[in-house]
Amino acid sequence: MRLFNWMDPTYFGMLTEPGDKSASAIANRCNVQKELSADWNYGIVIPNSGAEFNGPKDTTCPPYIRLANQYPNIPLDIITFWTQEDPSILGYKQSNPMIRESSIDAPYLLSNNTLGEVKFNFPDSLIAIDGKVQKFYLERLLKCLTRPINRINENGEEAPGAELLGYLPGDPDMVKMKDSMKISSWKDFMSIRKLEMRNTYSSAFMKELPELHNTFFSFYADEGGPIDRFDWHIMKKCMTPVNGIYYSTPDFYPRWSKNWKDWTGAWHGWKWIEIGRQTEIKDGDYLFSPFVAAGWSRNPADDIRPGQWLGLLKCLSVIGAEFYYVGYFNLSPPFNDPAEYAWQAAMPAYAQATTSRFEDVLKNGNVLFDSKGQPIITYNTGDRHVLITARKHNTKNKYVISATYQPFSNDSGEIPEKTNVSATIDGHSLSFEARRQGSVYIYEKTLDNRTVFYQLDKWHENAHPDYWSKDFYFEAEIADSGVTDERDIYTLSAENDYTHFISYVHLIPGRECLYHFGDRDTINHTHFLWIYYKGSGSLSFELNNNNGSKDVQKTNLPACENWKWARIEIPSTYNYCGNNTLKISTLKGEIDLDKFVITTKGNTAPIY
Repeated sequence: MRLFNWMDPTYFGMLTEPGDKSASAIANRCNVQKELSADWNYGIVIPNSGAEFNGPKDTTCPPYIRLANQYPNIPLDIITFWTQEDPSILGYKQSNPMIRESSIDAPYLLSNNTLGEVKFNFPDSLIAIDGKVQKFYLERLLKCLTRPINRINENGEEAPGAELLGYLPGDPDMVKMKDSMKISSWKDFMSIRKLEMRNTYSSAFMKELPELHNTFFSFYADEGGPIDRFDWHIMKKCMTPVNGIYYSTPDFYPRWSKNWKDWTGAWHGWKWIEIGRQTEIKDGDYLFSPFVAAGWSRNPADDIRPGQWLGLLKCLSVIGAEFYYVGYFNLSPPFNDPAEYAWQAAMPAYAQATTSRFEDVLKNGNVLFDSKGQPIITYNTGDRHVLITARKHNTKNKYVISATYQPFSNDSGEIPEKTNVSATIDGHSLSFEARRQGSVYIYEKTLDNRTVFYQLDKWHENAHPDYWSKDFYFEAEIADSGVTDERDIYTLSAENDYTHFISYVHLIPGRECLYHFGDRDTINHTHFLWIYYKGSGSLSFELNNNNGSKDVQKTNLPACENWKWARIEIPSTYNYCGNNTLKISTLKGEIDLDKFVITTKGNTAPIY
């Protein structure tokens, strides 16, 4: 599933003033959306269903809707804000949603009134009005749309909240209502009633608008977290399941490096996710979709840095994150320059791309469970900087392991960028490298009794992505087709020690491997293909580009018993602009291929 963009493209597109309607600003906002959806697996988003039109009589087609109509094959996502509605648009006196309108809410506030929130006896008839307002907003959008709405996400911060739990027993109205419902547990009572309230609101548009009958619907922060959360088993039913799975939506907003491991107030780090995932997975929901943001400080240097953030996201993927709601919050002017936070849109895509390499284990697997039936979310190594997660295929002895070496500050000298770690996973005592930017491995016992261990994300770097190498680095076993774990991949290492290992593909005549890659900044330079191999024989290399450029070469490789680099020059006439494929096949002999690099550097072999 595509990433859901909560990084408002209005600000991402260089908003200079609130409400800026200039042609250049509108073009920027749409171009950001086009870039994210074309190349980074995002949906197109309408960031606020009620803010696209300038009043109830406005019938113009807003730019984001025109963009969505232009690309009907890209999912369209819409964010709704219950607490920002204006009922006066339907002729009511109130300009605030009923659920937060002071002229209406007074009889429904807690008796001690310390929190100023409505209680769980707030009338459904008033909630239904809020639902009708949202229906009106969506109807206006649908009139302009020529394609479906794929996903709707409700901000979900409406009262009453789960933090009222401790106050309810002291309120006579709540005691009476709970008794009338014959529910013994206060948490069950408020969760059931909250579910009813949410369903009353959402039914007004999700059920009443036939165009939304196949639309996915979710609420923010509907999860199994440790405190101030409703009961997951009950509350999850306010959202749309996918193949019987409810995707929880916890907020993973640690904000600062020092906070990644635990949580501070509203800023949730890993420990919050760990506790929530245990609850959700035990309830059968082995996939989820967290909200993520690395920080939105006035000084961007205070936010979590790119490498550390990428390592954390990969660990979320292994415990079931199929997609992310990717956020960044511009709270007040002067707004931060998007150039300072654009990388936060890229990191979830890099993490999700790695996930696509183990989708069989993601969809047909789960985290492991301890002897007490508790889901194992984190593996202890004794080093507080190390985070390790693992997942196992349901029917194969195939595991995905993600490891990251996390600092507690943005001081680059606090700890090294990587370290060797050891962990016991499902009875297997394994040693491997953990990097800041994350290291994701496949560990498999094959049907022919071989042990295979290889890395999915070797080419990822710890630096800001602006400074990543422009060369192309490939592990031969990470192919897009032609390579299967059971048949073609072999690993050389000491037993259970993968701190130094080589995984390679064994090529024989008739075997082809295909690799996809895009263009980068060095497209106008002469390139060289360096391959790291052993054996002897003849290989065919075929480069193709969707712009029509093609290069085919056949190369006889000198026989060698030990691994060595061989260089092949790629003609300067080959045009890398666009999407490229590289097909490698064996013409004769047997060749073991470990890795290869496409680079502009032809004089010295790569260090990789």
